[in-house]
Amino acid sequence: MSQTTKKVIRPRRLKVWQRLFLAVALVVILILCSTLFTDFGRMASTEKPVPDDGTSGWTDPVYAYVVAEEGSLTVPFFNEALAEEGRCGRGAYVELESWEPFVAEDGREYYHAFLDGQYGYLRVVDVSDDKSDVLQETQVYVRTPVTLTAEPDGIATCGLARKGELLRIVGYDYFRDDGMVNMYEVKLGTEIGWIHSEYVSPTYAESLENWTNEYGSYENHVMRGDSYGGGDAADLDYWPHRKGDFADDGNAMPDSCYALHISPINATTEMIERYLELAEGTAINTFVFTIFDEGQLAYASPLIESHGLLEQYNVGTTLEEYQKAVRMVQDAGYYTVARITVFKDSALAQKYPEWSITDLNGSPMKINDAYWPSAFCRDVWEYKLELALEVVDTFGFQEVQFDYVRFPDYIINYENEGTVDLKNLYGESKAQAVQRFLIYVSDVLHSHGVYVSADVFGETSNNYVAPYGQYWDAISTVVDVISGMPYPDHYSSYWTRGGNYRPYEHPYETLDNWAAHVALRQSECSSPAIVRTWIQAWDDPGYAYDELAVMREITALYDNDITGGYMPWYSLGSLYNKENLGGAINYDYYALYLEAEAAGVKLSEYMGVDTSE
Repeated sequence: MSQTTKKVIRPRRLKVWQRLFLAVALVVILILCSTLFTDFGRMASTEKPVPDDGTSGWTDPVYAYVVAEEGSLTVPFFNEALAEEGRCGRGAYVELESWEPFVAEDGREYYHAFLDGQYGYLRVVDVSDDKSDVLQETQVYVRTPVTLTAEPDGIATCGLARKGELLRIVGYDYFRDDGMVNMYEVKLGTEIGWIHSEYVSPTYAESLENWTNEYGSYENHVMRGDSYGGGDAADLDYWPHRKGDFADDGNAMPDSCYALHISPINATTEMIERYLELAEGTAINTFVFTIFDEGQLAYASPLIESHGLLEQYNVGTTLEEYQKAVRMVQDAGYYTVARITVFKDSALAQKYPEWSITDLNGSPMKINDAYWPSAFCRDVWEYKLELALEVVDTFGFQEVQFDYVRFPDYIINYENEGTVDLKNLYGESKAQAVQRFLIYVSDVLHSHGVYVSADVFGETSNNYVAPYGQYWDAISTVVDVISGMPYPDHYSSYWTRGGNYRPYEHPYETLDNWAAHVALRQSECSSPAIVRTWIQAWDDPGYAYDELAVMREITALYDNDITGGYMPWYSLGSLYNKENLGGAINYDYYALYLEAEAAGVKLSEYMGVDTSE
């Protein structure tokens, strides 16, 4: 039997140099794949914006975010010669020619960039493809006490952030051009809410600081204290607040507003025609429409109807008719303001006692012939802001003016007796509640491109916190326009050696004195509002507020550099006291004021107004 021999085939072993070559090749392939994947990831992780001024023209650009060192908000942007051309805010989304850096002679690395229509360079260390690299801070401290909102620029509130409190950052909405975050999403205790970045500081020590100026304004507030129960002036916020500036968006406020007032029941198309006839040929450039006043409502509001309150008010007209009326004024080129009474609303207070000033048994209290929703109650804040947004969205008003932004007169008497419940959930002073309400509504309405104004008693020109919670400096610092109501007949008469002095018989002297005090209050503000003043336009017994009297009031304001304009008040509307206004509304007082200033004289003298009363 023959035996077959089987050949065994052994695998061939690579030589050493061959194994080394394959290992190097594999490493190179892995590096190339990693680079390609990273570049793809960079491009895929960013979303290409649509530039306003064209694109760079590069064939295959990549996109990245500008980042900045901790504590910085901007980075340098260099021109083609690598000289600093300007600054670029962190968070900016930029176009790069590629991820291949340019290495300068000094060894520094730059990316070739295209930003805002310009070619230039950004340092490699100032650019990232990862958006999460942009925000460096993880916590902030409250500098300006504010009410958090549940959504950015939203209406719903969710807790009070007090001065010095630590906030953990959860997120943010977007970066502004200056590199600042617009709003932070933060955690306060168990609450998650949103706060504007200008209201916080990076350190606890900075958050406790208070704004002052070379004249020691804050020290003055400290000395004023709490004289009448409205709150301690030292406990309010005086840091600058951003004012509305919407001219580029088509909402330009006149330098000086010369206004006519339209009451809630007079805004029909037929009545508006008569108002326009009255304004034609005069200097009038503004109309103030009262949307809501105690017991009166200008139109059938869907919001108020949804709360079952529509039948509680005297409603002027339908929503559709009101739209036509407001549009007639706007089409004629006038600036339009919506006036809304806030914390004097009997129907709302009786509907929601839990929102309102009540006795200790929870029943709404009638104070000064009305029931009052509490200025401490955030539910009331939300309701009134929702009404403001309704009139802005429905009728296109350019400004919302809030009136009765205060507590009732003599409320301190009920507090001293211990017979009242103000619904003070957060233990705030009255002045704090008023200021914080105005911060809240201003922030939201500004995001809608609308200016905010607030009416205050003439008394607030004095250097104390009024017992009902109004303090000029705290309000003027926040809003765009502050409107005092220094009606001469609201001032008390008193006896002098020459007899009984009645302020209403001295419109120039009364307004001149008031405006001088306002100028002092304005000088104490970090971001003073425009002062646009309500003036008296109704007669008093034995003294007619005719054309001359009205001109005396107006020129007294401008003689003290209070140039924001005037609004003659007559409860039924300006159409019913046009005889009193007469030719007083024909003048462009601001233009004449500038001429008088150049001539070195007061406006009243320049116009030849007789101020001897």
